[in-house]
Amino acid sequence: MYTNGGSALGLEDLAIYVSLVGSQIFFAVVTVLTGNELAKGTNPLTFVAYTSGFGGLLLSPFAFFFEKKSWSKVSFSLLGQLLLLSLGGVCAFQVLLLMGLKETSPSLASAMPNLAPAIIFVMAWTLGMEKVDMKCAYSQFKIVGTVICVCGAMAMSFLHGPALSQLWPSPQAQAHTQNIILNFLHEGNSSKTITGCIYLLTAVIILSSSMILQGETLKKYPAPLSLTAITSLLGSIQTAVLIMALDKGVYASSWFLDWSGVVTVMFGGMFCNAIAFSLQSWCIQKRGPAFVATFGPVCTVCSAILSSSFLGETLHLGSVVGGLLIFGGLYLVLWGKSKEIDDERRVSDEEEQLDRPHKVSKDVKTPLLC
Repeated sequence: MYTNGGSALGLEDLAIYVSLVGSQIFFAVVTVLTGNELAKGTNPLTFVAYTSGFGGLLLSPFAFFFEKKSWSKVSFSLLGQLLLLSLGGVCAFQVLLLMGLKETSPSLASAMPNLAPAIIFVMAWTLGMEKVDMKCAYSQFKIVGTVICVCGAMAMSFLHGPALSQLWPSPQAQAHTQNIILNFLHEGNSSKTITGCIYLLTAVIILSSSMILQGETLKKYPAPLSLTAITSLLGSIQTAVLIMALDKGVYASSWFLDWSGVVTVMFGGMFCNAIAFSLQSWCIQKRGPAFVATFGPVCTVCSAILSSSFLGETLHLGSVVGGLLIFGGLYLVLWGKSKEIDDERRVSDEEEQLDRPHKVSKDVKTPLLC
């Protein structure tokens, strides 16, 4: 057991935290690489079809060997849920996300999905999947932390502010520096950015609904690897059909990728669609969709750092302030959730201790006298 602020942190808890942080780092790297390819004019639908198909094929053997015993009978309702998950969580979400990425930037495309924790939290609360007691301090910390995360994501998305290099301008440039409030409100806005934000917002709503549905599906089909493989393959097929429907036929130009595009597809399919999605499915099964969605801001911060370092994207003051808010809110949510888990475990242990004497009295037999 590990200790974190006085509370016990088991190996499973540690594995969940590492899995979620690692998944968001993978998402950030793939977002930056894909954004670079989309800037060359590559069709976003093609990327989704290739990466989802490659990830599903790569994951299928592992799902077969490790989860074959966990496979349950596929009913009509389960089949419908699988089709909805592949259509929404794979096809529609990724296509809209990439369309928004093409119109904006990697840092903005990774920031907008941070609205998902608030949306999922409300959905899960309404459906009874997330316990919320307004009188409990831990629930209050979760709510406040979620709101701070969303505010930080919005700061990174819209409140650009001056570039960091302009915070300490030379005396000659100070006379020409614009008012900082005007910079925050207007810098970086354009019609393409607004259109991209609409795509991204729609993608977030679809993602939130899909994660809620995924949590319910895992109760009927407790096989995260298999669920990810199936939905990835179905999503790839659905996207391919959509490409052919829009093109009104099969044209090689719609499916062509250069060598860098092939490398990006292989990297995205392996680390994003196969590994990261599987880890997220497992974490949803263990902690629920609201808890998993809270780690989304990690992707935002990583994307901003990577875009600034490798793509030359300017890092603004709003990104730094938003990043600090995101990590502060994330800490509050994790602290509140860990305390709730500790309380649940303590109550469970106390109930088990109370029941133990009754169980022992029933099982122990009177020894024979010699």
